[in-house]
Amino acid sequence: MVRFCERLRLAVFVAAAAGAWLLISQGRGQAVWLLMAGAVVAFVIVVARHRAARRRLRRAELMADFNREGIARVERRWSGLPRSFTPAVPRTHDYADDLDLHGPASLLHLAGVCGAPPGRATLWSWLLAPSDPETVALRQEAVREMAGAFDYRDRIAAEARMTGGVSMEEVERFLRWCERPRWLSGRTWLRAAAVLLPPANLAAIILYSLGMVPTAVVAWPLLVSALVMAPAWKAINRACSEADDGESGVRHYGSLIDLLADAPLDSRYASDLRRRLGAGSRPAHREIAALRRLLDMAEVRRSPLFHVPLSLVLLWDVHVLAALERWKKRSGARVRGWIDAVGEAEALAALAALAADHPDWSMPTLDAEATTVHGRALGHPLLAPALCVRNDVEVGPAGSFLLVTGSNMSGKSTLLKAVGLNVVLGQAGGPVCAESLRIPPLRVVTGMHAADSLADGVSFFMAGLQRLKQVVDAAEAAGAPAGSAAGKGAPTGEEVRGAPRVLYLLDEILQGTNSAERRIAARTVLRRLLRSGALGVVTTHDLTLADAHDLNVRAVPVHLTESVGEGHEGLTFDYRLRSGIATSTNALRLLKLVGLGDGDGGSKSPGAAAL
Repeated sequence: MVRFCERLRLAVFVAAAAGAWLLISQGRGQAVWLLMAGAVVAFVIVVARHRAARRRLRRAELMADFNREGIARVERRWSGLPRSFTPAVPRTHDYADDLDLHGPASLLHLAGVCGAPPGRATLWSWLLAPSDPETVALRQEAVREMAGAFDYRDRIAAEARMTGGVSMEEVERFLRWCERPRWLSGRTWLRAAAVLLPPANLAAIILYSLGMVPTAVVAWPLLVSALVMAPAWKAINRACSEADDGESGVRHYGSLIDLLADAPLDSRYASDLRRRLGAGSRPAHREIAALRRLLDMAEVRRSPLFHVPLSLVLLWDVHVLAALERWKKRSGARVRGWIDAVGEAEALAALAALAADHPDWSMPTLDAEATTVHGRALGHPLLAPALCVRNDVEVGPAGSFLLVTGSNMSGKSTLLKAVGLNVVLGQAGGPVCAESLRIPPLRVVTGMHAADSLADGVSFFMAGLQRLKQVVDAAEAAGAPAGSAAGKGAPTGEEVRGAPRVLYLLDEILQGTNSAERRIAARTVLRRLLRSGALGVVTTHDLTLADAHDLNVRAVPVHLTESVGEGHEGLTFDYRLRSGIATSTNALRLLKLVGLGDGDGGSKSPGAAAL
C-alpha cells in the first residue's frame, strides 16, 4: 500500500507539472485549468492516504519491536533494549546517582517504555520525589488496571514512539506559541484584504480564461495582492513556522490523545485523565485533529509550485494563520494540561509494564502509621529474576539502625540498593520487587558513591564528608515524629508534623582515611542520625563500629557471607541475610584467586577490623 501510494503521488505530481507547462506554453484554456485543479485536489488526497499508510506500517513495526524488547527486559538483557534517555540530574539529589536511577542497566532503562518526551519527563519526576499516600494509592489503582490491559498498553507505547525524535524543547516551543498573543489580532487591514482580494482575483482569472477580459484585468488584482503580502510575508511565515516547527508540535500526540479519550479503563486516575482531556467546549482529541488539519494546510508552504499561486490568488497564508490563531484563542491555554495528561498516562503505562512483566512483584502499602520499613522476600529490581535472591528485611523503628556486615562481594551494597530502589518505586506508585512491603512516607537519602572533583578542588574524602553532611542535615531537618525525643537542633512538634521521615542508606562511611579516625567520625555521624528519629541502613567492613555501648544497644546486626569451594580456591555466595555480625573474611583469598598473592585468607575472628 505504501509503495502504491508513492507511485500514485509521483504520477499526480507529474500530471500537475504537465498542466503547468501547458498553461505556460499555450496560455489560456479551460481544459488546462481543469487539469491543474484536478491535479491539486488529487495530490492532496494521495498525500493524506500515503501518510496514513506509512503510519500504519510504522505502528506495526513498533509494536513488534516493543514486544521483542519486553522479553529482553524480563531477562535483563540490557543490550537488547534501546538506549535509556539521559535526564537532567540535580547534582546534589538525594539518591538519583547512588541508586542507579538513570544510565545503562538502570531503573529508567528497565522501565523506559515511554517514547514521548512528556512521558519520560513525568516518569522521571515521579522517581525523583516521593508522592503523598493518597496520590500513590490512585496511581497503584491505575497501574493494576493498566497492567492487565496488554493490547492497550502496547498501543500507547507504539503511538508514543510514533512521535519520533520530537524533544521536550520542541514541545515547549509549541506550548509557548499556544500561550503567546495572536499576531493577526492588531492587523485588521491584512484580514480585510484576505477577505476582499481573493474573490476579485478568482473573478478576474475566470473571466480571463473565458476570453472576456484582457490580461491587465488579471494582472492588477494580483499585483495588489503581491503588494499587500510582501511586507507581511516573512512575519506570517515565521508565525506559521512557530506553530509547526519541522516535525514538532502537539499534533503528533493526537493519536495518543485519541487512545486516552477512549481508554477502556475505569480507575479514578484514568477517569480523571479523560475528564481533563474532555473539558471545554470541544474535547482535546477533536481539537488536536482540527489543529492537525490546519497544520497540513500550512505545509503547502513547503511546495513552491502550489504555494506561490495560492498565496497570490487566495492570500492562503493569511487565511491559514487566521484559522490557527482562532484555534489558539479557543484551545491554546488548555494544551499544556493535555500534554501533562499524556505524560501521566505514559508514566502509568511504564509502571504497569513492570507489574505485568513481574507477576511475583507486589504493590507496597504506604502507611502513615508505620514505624518501620518491613519487606518480605525483598529483592533488587534490576537483577534478572533467575539471579535475584530475596531476603526479609526490616529497618527501624526510629532510634535503631540496621547494621549490615559481610565479606567482599557478599551483596551488602546490593541489599542497600534493593531497599532504596523498592522504596523509590513504591512511592512513585509502581510495583516493588517483594512479596510485600510496608513503609511510612519517607525521604530517601543515600551516601554510597562519593567522587572527587579536580574542577572543584574536592578530594575523595571531602566528597564523602559533604555527602554525609547532606544526609545528616536532611535527617535533622525532618526531625523526630510528634511525641518522640528530638535531636539537638532538630525541629519538633508542629514544625515537623506531617513531614516524611528520612530513610538513610550509608555504604562504608568515610572511606579514604585511617581506621581510628574513621571509626570515631562514623560513630559521631551515627549518633546524630539516631537522635534525629530517622530510619537507616549502614553497611561496613569495620566490625568494631558499633562496639560503643550507646550504639551497640541500637544496632540491629545482620550479615552476608560466602562458602569456600574445594581446595580453598573458589568462593560462592548465597546472598542470604543472617542475624548477627559476620565472622569470616575473604580479602586475602580473593587476592590469591586473581594471582596477586599467596596470603592465607579466611580468618574467623569476629573482631577483625576489615572484612
